[in-house]
Amino acid sequence: MSGQQPIPSDETLLGYILGGLSDPENAEIEELLTRSESLRERLRDLRSMLEPLADEPSADPELGPPPGLTGPPPGLIEQTMAAISEHPIPQYTVCESYAAEVPSNRVAWLDSLVTLAAGIVVLSFALPGILRWRESARQQECAENLRNLGSALSSFALFQPSHRLPAIEPSGPLAFAGVYSIRLQDNDLLESKRWLQCPNESSTNWLVSIPTSQQYVDAPESKRFVWRMLAGGDYAYHMGSIVEGKYQAPSIESPARVAWIGDRWPVDLDQPLSDRDFEHHGTRGLNILYSDGSVQWLKLPKIQELASIDHPYLNRELKQAPGIGEADACLGPSHLLPIRAD
Repeated sequence: MSGQQPIPSDETLLGYILGGLSDPENAEIEELLTRSESLRERLRDLRSMLEPLADEPSADPELGPPPGLTGPPPGLIEQTMAAISEHPIPQYTVCESYAAEVPSNRVAWLDSLVTLAAGIVVLSFALPGILRWRESARQQECAENLRNLGSALSSFALFQPSHRLPAIEPSGPLAFAGVYSIRLQDNDLLESKRWLQCPNESSTNWLVSIPTSQQYVDAPESKRFVWRMLAGGDYAYHMGSIVEGKYQAPSIESPARVAWIGDRWPVDLDQPLSDRDFEHHGTRGLNILYSDGSVQWLKLPKIQELASIDHPYLNRELKQAPGIGEADACLGPSHLLPIRAD
């Protein structure tokens, strides 16, 4: 009937299993699976045929695709073809009893193997490019979030006599880095809570309710704790700077080019670290928005080299604390509290 959705081909189901479809295509397949037992059975059959052919991907991110972007396992095509060769197609004489001589399940198995081989050959060429494109799209969406937040922060500063970004109070209930989103909410500048969500972060399945300052202060401590942890979303905000002994927020009139906001550092800096801790956006890098409005893709060096670069997540004293002077910036996650200026 014209109202029915077409049944997806085996190649499409293979793309679904291997993660090579777009999000709308995945959603369409999942909707069909909820309504069709025969389609679910077919998907199970394809998974069972694919499992013995798959090797473990390379554990060395320097030698293979970055984690989260692995293509078909090495040798998968060769193993598929070898599996087909182990089940040669028997030669049958064309006669009236052909249907009785050829077991139907045998024919279906051979058809499935041929389809599987063809699908894997196609996907082996297409999947790495698709995954790289999807990862690049996530990186660009994250950069657009930061530009939107940067525009909102600049608008906030323009309406302040000091022309400064939202300040993190040195002490008190609003002394945490994620308060910037609450200040934007106070001024109706946070148009979408999705601006706070990096599309590559695992936390993108939640949407935290952003309160106003008054709602936060009036809330019980249990709710404040949740807001402190989540209000800043997936991003890290400028912790402020100590200038001539005084703690202050960054000014939009400062000539110094400093980081304002960026991807949250993947791990707590006071924990033992390894190079793998810095894998972000599928590669070794993060998006950073600077005071001049530019978004820079920062590729991270090895841990032993961190002290030798201008680190946006550590101040000049290599501490996760407010910057030393206007030209020094340190970005901190939502829950991080600044030190007292005195």
